[in-house]
Amino acid sequence: MNNSSLGQRLIALWQLLQRRESTFGEVMAMAAECGIDGRRVLADHFNQPAVIVCSLEA
Repeated sequence: MNNSSLGQRLIALWQLLQRRESTFGEVMAMAAECGIDGRRVLADHFNQPAVIVCSLEA
């Protein structure tokens, strides 16, 4: 796998995580295609604090 296709797969994984209708199985499969641990991806994703846009300052 070249760096370009890995980069595209990582972007696809990130996009998958942004969709509420994505399943854990889809995330696990895409993470495996990227060569990373899907359990860690999911754990990190759900441990992120929620960002409330109106509370951010410039």
